Amino acid sequence: MSLRTSVAFFCLTLLVVIEDVKSSSCAFYCFVVPSRKDTFDIAPFHNLSCTHFVYGFSRIRPDMSLRSITSRDNLEIMSPGNLRKFLGLRNTHPHATLLLGVQMTANDVFQDVRHARRTAELITYSAMKRHFDGVFLRMEGPPLESTTSQHFLSALSLTQSGASSQTTLAISPRWMLRVINRLYEFADYVEHIYLDMEELPSSEDPYSVRHVDPLMPSDSIPLEDTISGSVDKMLSSGVPAEKIVVGLTSGGRSYRVRNPRTTTHGDIAMQEGVRRRLQDICLLTRTSLDAKAACTVIEGRFSWTSANFPKEQSLGKKIQWFTQEGLGGVGISSLQDDDPKGKCGAGSYPSHTMIGKMLKCRVREYQRRPPIQCTRLCYLNEGAEEFDPNLLLPHWCSHFIVGPADIQLNDNVEVPPAVPKLMARINQWMQDSEGKPAKIILSIGERQSNDIWRMELGSIIKRKHLINNIKNLVHSLDVSGVEISWTLGQLDAVLDPTFLSQFLADLRTVLPKNIHIFLSVNPLSSFSGRYDIDVIANVTNLIILQTHRLQSSRATLTEHHSPMFPSVGLQDTRMTVESFVKDMISRGVPRKKIIVSVTSAPTSTTLKDKWDGSGEVFGRPIDSLASSTLLNRITSQTEICRALENNNTVFRWVEGSGIPILVRGNEFVAYDNEKSAKIKTTWSSLNNLGGMAVHGLPLDNPNGECPERPFPILQSIVDAQVCSLCAPKADKSNCSSSSFQTVCNYRLPEPDEAQRLAPANIPFERCSGVVVEHAMIDANSSIHFVSKKQEQVVKELKKFRSRAKSFVISLRCSMQEKEFAQLMQSAPKRLKLATSIRSFVDGLSFNGVELRCADLLSKTTKIQFAHFLRILNKEMKAKKSDGCGNTVSLRLSAWQSDLRSIYDIVVLNSLNQIVLEPFTVPLLPDTAFVHSPLFPISNHSSITSIDVIVRRWESSGLDRSKILLQIPSYGMEQLLVNRSDVGIGRPTEKEYAVIGQAELCQRLKYAGTVRETHWDSMSVNAWTTGGRWISIDDQQTVKYKMRYALREGLAGVGLMSLNEDDHMGTCGSGAFPILRSIAAKCH
Repeated sequence: MSLRTSVAFFCLTLLVVIEDVKSSSCAFYCFVVPSRKDTFDIAPFHNLSCTHFVYGFSRIRPDMSLRSITSRDNLEIMSPGNLRKFLGLRNTHPHATLLLGVQMTANDVFQDVRHARRTAELITYSAMKRHFDGVFLRMEGPPLESTTSQHFLSALSLTQSGASSQTTLAISPRWMLRVINRLYEFADYVEHIYLDMEELPSSEDPYSVRHVDPLMPSDSIPLEDTISGSVDKMLSSGVPAEKIVVGLTSGGRSYRVRNPRTTTHGDIAMQEGVRRRLQDICLLTRTSLDAKAACTVIEGRFSWTSANFPKEQSLGKKIQWFTQEGLGGVGISSLQDDDPKGKCGAGSYPSHTMIGKMLKCRVREYQRRPPIQCTRLCYLNEGAEEFDPNLLLPHWCSHFIVGPADIQLNDNVEVPPAVPKLMARINQWMQDSEGKPAKIILSIGERQSNDIWRMELGSIIKRKHLINNIKNLVHSLDVSGVEISWTLGQLDAVLDPTFLSQFLADLRTVLPKNIHIFLSVNPLSSFSGRYDIDVIANVTNLIILQTHRLQSSRATLTEHHSPMFPSVGLQDTRMTVESFVKDMISRGVPRKKIIVSVTSAPTSTTLKDKWDGSGEVFGRPIDSLASSTLLNRITSQTEICRALENNNTVFRWVEGSGIPILVRGNEFVAYDNEKSAKIKTTWSSLNNLGGMAVHGLPLDNPNGECPERPFPILQSIVDAQVCSLCAPKADKSNCSSSSFQTVCNYRLPEPDEAQRLAPANIPFERCSGVVVEHAMIDANSSIHFVSKKQEQVVKELKKFRSRAKSFVISLRCSMQEKEFAQLMQSAPKRLKLATSIRSFVDGLSFNGVELRCADLLSKTTKIQFAHFLRILNKEMKAKKSDGCGNTVSLRLSAWQSDLRSIYDIVVLNSLNQIVLEPFTVPLLPDTAFVHSPLFPISNHSSITSIDVIVRRWESSGLDRSKILLQIPSYGMEQLLVNRSDVGIGRPTEKEYAVIGQAELCQRLKYAGTVRETHWDSMSVNAWTTGGRWISIDDQQTVKYKMRYALREGLAGVGLMSLNEDDHMGTCGSGAFPILRSIAAKCH
């Protein structure tokens, strides 16, 4: 089938980003703010459920020391002093955080970065000296707006010992707007950003009447003055929701006005507003409620007061909103203003008590920790003695290879003194971390020459003593296994394979079964056939191929230590990762035991001649003597990054081999970067190898100096790697046989369509459910099919209902945006539409509905659409048509990354599934596109990817188990403007065609067609000599995407659609080849 069109196949809307969710407790800030000469008693605070107590506020003196908060802070003759009293809260609230409140005003100006850091250090020192857990910092004016504020916060978050100090930054909406573009940077240095609602943008005019902590906008309340508007601003700026704490006011604010009855937010008062304590206003009459603001209004003769009363429709409504939005918490100031003596009749501290009872926040725990941990070996060998494991996330490494330990001629194994200390740090870190602990493996023999290995293994007695010493060492160090690494030199003697095999067999016999044996394999030894594969495959757990040592130690020409594929100029085409792996597999090594190695360490040599980077990369003469004495050579990923920032550095990407090099002066540097590491990872995963190894971990930019991302090589592997795993079984309450769904879309055929897929030929047995697309919803809430013939096909489908586990109709909103908004804004119309959908579904025996209205939604319809989805969900669940009930799902375009601004995330998480629609249509219709890439494409930031969108949706708060990943079965063809100008992003004609699998396989057979797999993005393109550019998914890439969905714990995958999946088997691979690639439950 070929559909020529110049109109987008899907409605695309390009949006932006924000951040995830799970049920838990969250922060509750309480404030002890006595006046200068006051004293206080902490006994009444004992029953409060505060997680954070703030004692404040102190000011900064000109000498940068802090003023005392009250004149009675220190010990007095008859009293312990206010400070000691406050710290006594640790006895009643042992898990609470006690913070020193510090107020920075417009006068506290930083002279420079050094002054800012010095001020921060003194504040932190003062807080620690007084035994606080950290600092609660209010900032406004020049100190906040200064470019040095980030340095100040960075220094404030650390103690003098280098440990982290808990810091909370308080900013009012008035000042937040001035630093909104830097707010996400501030969030990195603090535990919370406290949105202090005390000062609103309208506070610029002190005579402006304003509500206390208004919740929602109204005709008189601008969005920027509200809690909801300010929180949305923070989220849109990139502040994680779990770091946002909203600060409320206890009591209210009064204004003297001419006519209280007509006064609204924003009017001009006769005098400036005055803060009022709750106990002073709670008994006043003539009260009313402003529902939008969620504030109580008190009218006097010439006064107008807005108050936070501890009532359900006032303070209670705000707490409910916080809970729904999944923010980091709430605070209220202050205890002294919240009726401490119970004069209002609701007991002491009624507002605090109400918050304590109602607050059930969903703390956002955005962790990219896949449910299944793949095998990743992290090497901490020579030079890693001082490595800090706290820089890692627990799931990044499944094993730590630590060492190396050296074999001595007396049969002992000598462990450097720093190694046990490093192991102890790793063990302590694992105890302090959540998740499955990594295994520690001791590396043995890496630095030993062939002579030492032969002497130790050639004698039966010496071999036996060595093995016993290894056994004792394993026991004393309590490691999970050993890595045997006879790799310093090539196994070049006839008896070397026999010595090694016998040693490994004997070692396996002596060591307990639960102790792993890994073997490192030298490439030259492998290609020379120097390993007894039958033995090593049987007695070892993993075989680590040293694919990072594929260069000659005596090279005279430029080469790379780890080329992925052969390419022009390589002296020995065997010395590639692909060739090495295939050689080992051909010799009988099981794929599941093979580990591919990547190193963070570059290889530097000296060129004999100057080179500008043009021409061939490999085969250029090098000066071996100069290379061995090269000073200031590049040795780490950090140094590579800094070198690339220099305009004099030449960078080249070797496309054929999938590796980078750079040239700095006469220094030729071969290295791996994020892209090349990802290529090796995806290739290894697709070939079902056992895992990946990262050598030189301390050289992988651990502190995030340059680039800002720490461990770029390791993280690229973590992001891209998929494992061999099976779909989890569904619990008994799930109607499917598996909790991982394979959903098949069936497109109702066009009347004149050739090779139509008849309902009888749908492979129901391979599908968890079938989605029929689509019917249309019009502005009058009526639902109909595009044609009578399509309606007849649906009626024919009813005959096969019993064969479908799930039978869903896809509904597209066929109306204008204005009509949709009017439909959503009317409660009766929303109810009518929900009723119509349920009636339509029942009439055709469907048990679910998938809505496709994303192109009509906007910020203005967010709340109303959420109401509609709740009504529809309730309507569909009422009077279940079968035991599984009826479902509601939503299909969204992948371009919609900013879910939170348009959708109520809580409501989305209540639906059955959120379908991630494939994005095969070009965002820019006149550029060569790439088909639904799984990972980002280098140097093409305008092309999004599945992984990026899943991250953004998840970080917006969407539960990953709700996301169904649609995989297209069709491809797309464009015509290049210049047939010789080939590549992603190159100019094309604006028209394009959507092509099914049956036609695709014929197009790819045309003479002169070149097909290329982009391993770093897991996408495929092809181009012809006639200038046709084709973007496709093949069986390999769709299988990888399915395994990615399994790894990430998504709801499943969907095929879009069966009609385009060569249902007649024209290509010779059988019917439905793409579906068969994604339907298997184990991989």
